[in-house]
Amino acid sequence: MSSGIALAPNCVSTFNDLKLGRKYGGIVYRISDDSKEIIVDSTLPAGCSFDEFTKSLPENECRYVVFDYQYKEEGAQKSKICFVAWCPDTANIKKKMMATSSKDSLRKACVGIQVEIQGTDASEVKDSCFFEKCTKI
Repeated sequence: MSSGIALAPNCVSTFNDLKLGRKYGGIVYRISDDSKEIIVDSTLPAGCSFDEFTKSLPENECRYVVFDYQYKEEGAQKSKICFVAWCPDTANIKKKMMATSSKDSLRKACVGIQVEIQGTDASEVKDSCFFEKCTKI
């Protein structure tokens, strides 16, 4: 909580539902309107497509997304839980600073994230970027 923004009580439990039960394909988090806590904004259905994930990223607002990225490597189906810090260049500067300084509290609370991706525009959250990061490890 380095920025003074707390985590809503259901942030970690929702993440655990994705990680342990694969109940969701992704979780979209955001800073609440009163800037006091990080909240679950929405969830993506289990098995959702990469396009569904990218459509969950607003053009002018910051979000954090935990996404169960599915891919094929050497003929085998694999998946990795990815943390995406989405702070588009077009977002309000104050909100970008708040999102950046609050990211670590959510990231550290969600134990089991395998890959972290920072995105400021659509070119940084393409399927090829995820595949490269996931297969590099």
